[in-house]
Amino acid sequence: MTLPRRPLALIVAGLGVVCSGAELPKTAGAIVGIVADPGGISQMGATVMLFNRFEKLVMKTLTNPKGEFGFDDLVPDQYMIRVSLPAFVPAVRQGILVQPGMRSFLSIHLASVLSSVEFVYASPNPRQLLTDEWRWALRSAMSTRPVLRFLPGPKPGESLFSNTRGLVKVSAGDGANAQLGNQPDLGTAFAVATSLYGVNNVQVAGNVGYVSRTGLPVASFRTRYSRDFLDNGLAASSSPVVQLTVRQTFLPGRPGMSQQSAPSFGSMSGLVIDHAKIGDDIDFTYGAQIESVAFFDRVNLLSPFARADVKLTTHDSVQVAWSSGSAPDEFYLSARAGDGDLQNGLATLSAFPRVSMRGGHTHVQRMEQGEVTLTHEFDPKTRVSASAFFETVANAALMAAGDTGMYSTSEMLPDLFTNASIFNIGSYSRRGAMVALERQLSNHWSAQAAFGHGGTLQTTGETLNSNDPQALRNALRKTDRSWFSARVSGALPFTGTRVTGSYLFTDYRAALPAHRYMTQRTSPDLGLNVQLRQPITNFGLWTGRVEAIAELRNLLQQGYLPVSGPNGRRVLLVPSPRSVRGGLAFIF
Repeated sequence: MTLPRRPLALIVAGLGVVCSGAELPKTAGAIVGIVADPGGISQMGATVMLFNRFEKLVMKTLTNPKGEFGFDDLVPDQYMIRVSLPAFVPAVRQGILVQPGMRSFLSIHLASVLSSVEFVYASPNPRQLLTDEWRWALRSAMSTRPVLRFLPGPKPGESLFSNTRGLVKVSAGDGANAQLGNQPDLGTAFAVATSLYGVNNVQVAGNVGYVSRTGLPVASFRTRYSRDFLDNGLAASSSPVVQLTVRQTFLPGRPGMSQQSAPSFGSMSGLVIDHAKIGDDIDFTYGAQIESVAFFDRVNLLSPFARADVKLTTHDSVQVAWSSGSAPDEFYLSARAGDGDLQNGLATLSAFPRVSMRGGHTHVQRMEQGEVTLTHEFDPKTRVSASAFFETVANAALMAAGDTGMYSTSEMLPDLFTNASIFNIGSYSRRGAMVALERQLSNHWSAQAAFGHGGTLQTTGETLNSNDPQALRNALRKTDRSWFSARVSGALPFTGTRVTGSYLFTDYRAALPAHRYMTQRTSPDLGLNVQLRQPITNFGLWTGRVEAIAELRNLLQQGYLPVSGPNGRRVLLVPSPRSVRGGLAFIF
């Protein structure tokens, strides 16, 4: 959301607040400010909380009818301000420096999407409290140096667990290929998140079930930890996030192989993500993921990543991202209100690494990609973005359906969740660009439209005369295609049904999995996709809520690449398979 230029009236009122106050003691400072909405209208009754450098609440106040607030007699130090008001996104500002004899003025703009705090004015101090000689004397004194600091611990009588929430999903339907945006269906998933003593955030999630075509068990579990300062369930700041994920299943039986002798497929990954704020306008996210895949062979992988979000003006921003191997889920997913963090925790939990076989050895798909996105916000409801990307994929794995039995089992790996196989098509590189427009149509409905151009794969159209897997790889060539996508999401009146529908228009004689953007929310999916979420009334029989979920992916089976082989046999390379599933979600 874009914020209007600061009205002159706010500046004049702010200076009035600064100048009208009583003279400050030379050893103390003050923070004052004005809270307004995007239109410049002062907001009365906003809650303003002041925290010290250890994120401990120092003072709390409410804005007066003119939207003004103030904290006087503050010990010189660094402070943090958090401003909240119903119907607005809280505004947070860290690193507010309070100096002796100075009064700092803040201009706070509260909005429904993006709130901000601006440091506007600080009254000058005509005399320095300490000379440079005294400062150097104090710096050199050992007695003034802090040796050990304790983080705030639990208060007497404070609850061990707080802000506890959970989600259980039971689903069934067609299996799907394990790729982002179209995940396999394991049957039962759960996620529980809680806060220990209000500062330690722990989330445990799992997805367990059976592979429908074989009856073999499959499971994924994830534990996530971060140390946050929470206020009413909202994180004001956070420490690095540490995450551990383990997955285990069995390969579907091959001809002549019993299910008891089926090889196991397991993976374990550790992820660390940290955030850094460079000045007031640059947010930097970075980290790495270490992954170990055990399937016939053992493959160990390291995937570093980084993203910078830069605010150029009140209307413009730029995002730059890079990853090698695989980017974290946080780069792709945006949490919704309420149970959004739990939904995101389950979104890719069942996504096993993209494993394929080539020459009898195990290979894992690896992707190196870079992106840049420039975003301009016309008003709080309209935004346009332009993006460009490059990606290089090694050991690219595509689903293959049809007459795959003519190829050796050392090249065609049975898919874990469907009757198809996974084929290693080798490596490829592509570039692309996209322009997207997002518009909030009403309080409950939004629409997106995007146009792009980028590299895809197309079959040569030749008939293969042998069952050599290299000939199948050579039957693919890289080309470029333009595309257009439209997406609408919202809630129906009376029933409260949330509907999301999208379709991508392109020449489906050439197709690849759509590029998943790390720098913006618009990432088009192939074909026709529909998702329904229907709240179910509990009639007071239980706490929490229940939702019926239906998800339909690539309903028209578009993007399948046919390759003709010997004796009229045909193989279909499938970048995004059709899948239909439904289930129930219990949220408490």
